[in-house]
Amino acid sequence: MSATNSKPTVLVTGATGFIAQHVVDKLLKRKYRVIGTARSEAKFAPLLENFKGKYPNADLTCAVVPDIAAPDAFDRVLKKHQEIKYVLHTASPFSFGLDKPYEEAYLKPAVNGTLNILHAIKKYAPQVTNVVVTSSFAAVMKANDTTTVFTNESWNPIKWEDVSNEEAAYVASKTYAEQAARKFYEEEKPNFKLATVNPPYVLGPQLFDSSVTKVLNSSNEALNGVAHVDPSETSPQKQICMLSVDVRDVAEAHVWPLEVPELANEREFIVAGPLIGQRVLNILNDNFPELKGKIAKGDYDSAEKLEKECCPKYDVSGTVNKAHNYKFIPLEKSVVDVYKQYLSKYNFS
Repeated sequence: MSATNSKPTVLVTGATGFIAQHVVDKLLKRKYRVIGTARSEAKFAPLLENFKGKYPNADLTCAVVPDIAAPDAFDRVLKKHQEIKYVLHTASPFSFGLDKPYEEAYLKPAVNGTLNILHAIKKYAPQVTNVVVTSSFAAVMKANDTTTVFTNESWNPIKWEDVSNEEAAYVASKTYAEQAARKFYEEEKPNFKLATVNPPYVLGPQLFDSSVTKVLNSSNEALNGVAHVDPSETSPQKQICMLSVDVRDVAEAHVWPLEVPELANEREFIVAGPLIGQRVLNILNDNFPELKGKIAKGDYDSAEKLEKECCPKYDVSGTVNKAHNYKFIPLEKSVVDVYKQYLSKYNFS
């Protein structure tokens, strides 16, 4: 795929991922040239075909990186493509249920994967001016804290020695990986500027309908968990108790540091609003009459009270003000778009 009058070249790691596909879409729409990494050409091929259909004149190519946690994982790509000006590191080795010790399954891959690409950029790609790393609200929040107002200056105080389950291992790995990136930036003083994107639960549709599967990606699958509570349930539904943001806004936030100088070194904490089971049920009941009798109603009027009592407090003005008062996609649109896409392919059961 080749383009005329294109903008600079962007390397997007983990380009086949849920967030990454939306990131690539935002870049191609703006006429950037994009090199996406994937574990194999075969894994990238369906995505390339989809993007060819959407943007016939866009410039999108694949670079194979079999293991992002390998010490020299990105060296060859960065040596070969001296035209790369920006790097968006969305790749993550995260997956629950790995039959390995937590340190091997979560901590080392997250930290090493992040540091590998930063070291490789500094060593082999001095022309790169901006790097954006996908981090997480996990690196911002303190577990079970519903009184602190979290901002982009907040850090999760979790210590690895306190990790005792998979969820805590994931949270700690995201925190340690971002801290490692920040430490690298301060100590190594590379040519590039470093931004991170710190979203909470990422909801919203797949970029391409062909990517929709019976089991949704991790954050969206939480919606399915709520949708499948006992249909006769009439009590307030407190599942999830978190914050959320739409995947299309997360993708936009990855591009901001390339185009808005004030955000080039920012820790972009982004939130659309609270996320709680009862609100999800309200949205589904309001928008999908075909689900009547198949999903619970819970206690419709309790949603706002539950959000205030159970969900974390936050202030994202530090990021939003620099992003020209960007307006986030509301939760209702995120949930409706997920289920319109899902129900067009699968029967609800």
